[in-house]
Amino acid sequence: MTAETTEVLFKGAMRRLASGVALVTTADAQGAPFGIAMTAFMSLSMDPPALLLAINQTASLCSPLLERGHFAVNILARDQRGLCQAFVAAPPADRFGVLDWSAGPHGIPVVQSATANILCGVGEARPMGTHMVVQGLVEQVMLGESGNPLIYLDGRYGGAVFDE
Repeated sequence: MTAETTEVLFKGAMRRLASGVALVTTADAQGAPFGIAMTAFMSLSMDPPALLLAINQTASLCSPLLERGHFAVNILARDQRGLCQAFVAAPPADRFGVLDWSAGPHGIPVVQSATANILCGVGEARPMGTHMVVQGLVEQVMLGESGNPLIYLDGRYGGAVFDE
C-alpha cells in the first residue's frame, strides 16, 4: 500500500467518525478576535479538567492562540448550523461580525448562544505533522441551553438521534 493510498483511506475512515462542532476562539495581543470552526477536539482529563485541540499550523487561529496562551471552545447546537456556515464562509477578519459574542476572561471571544463555553489556558503545545496539538487547561465552563448538538459527519452537518 502506498503512502498516498494510506492517506486517502485514512481521510475516508475519519470522515465516518461523527464529531461535535465548536468555534474555537482567541484574541491576538492587540485584542483582535480570531477563530475557526473545528471538530478536532476532545476531553483529555477530568482531574485536572483538560482537553486537546488539533489545529492546522497554517490556520489563522494557530499563532494568536499560542501567543495569547488562552482560548475558548464554544460548542454549537444543531440549530446553529447556519451560524457556523456563515462564520466559516466569512474571511477571517470578518468572522466575528456574524456572531453574538463578547469578550470573556483574558479578552477571549465567547459565543453567547453556544450550548457550552469552555475557557482554557494553554498547557502544552507540540507539532504533529501538519497540526499543532494543544493541551487546554480548563479555567472556566459556562453551560447554555442544553440541546441537540451540532454534528459533522462525512462532510455534512446534522444532529444526533438517540436510542431510548
